[in-house]
Amino acid sequence: MRVIAAAVYCLILTNIGTVYGAEDSRSSHLAFNGEDKSCYAVNRAYENTRNSGRYSYTLSELQEDGHLRPYMEVRAIDNFIYSRIENGGWGEERRRPILTPFDANSGLPVFTSCKELDDAQTEEGLALHYSAYWHRYKWRATIEIWISKTSGKFIKTIRRYDQGAGDLPFPVSVEIMDYDRGHAIKPMVPPACWTLDLETPPAICIDLTSPSPITVH
Repeated sequence: MRVIAAAVYCLILTNIGTVYGAEDSRSSHLAFNGEDKSCYAVNRAYENTRNSGRYSYTLSELQEDGHLRPYMEVRAIDNFIYSRIENGGWGEERRRPILTPFDANSGLPVFTSCKELDDAQTEEGLALHYSAYWHRYKWRATIEIWISKTSGKFIKTIRRYDQGAGDLPFPVSVEIMDYDRGHAIKPMVPPACWTLDLETPPAICIDLTSPSPITVH
């Protein structure tokens, strides 16, 4: 179940990248028609984050006891996205452009009903803290977002999915961003994992010979 969900999630990743290879972030700084006006700051931070030339992040399950269970690691490097589930092999996909915070399938805004909460102190420094509603394809969740006051990029998000409407095999996910270039390095991709094709098994390559746990930075 976790492998199938990971394969589906990897396909979604190709819709949240950019073809730009520069290391700086890019935001239009302008609101687009159809945006929720309450989400202006969140949308610009989303653009800054996803249009960065190089970054990485981890996706983890937030367990009931408050601990994180690592699930997936993703590295966006120039024109490609590399991803793997824990103890699995790396897959490679070409990044596709998305310059606006709209869902590529429905054309509807990803973030709605944004509300600014109290500022928060994080390991990355002071952060703006927002709550919002997140919607992509058929998946829906309430989301908390921490945005760096220094870089204007996402630091962390927590998604609490509506019942039966999650894109991951657990109800609460934590995404932690990492902009350290030393961590966003091109991994070794086995030949069998060069493409992710759900029609031709295996849908995702699992390397059982050299398992490697995911490190949350």
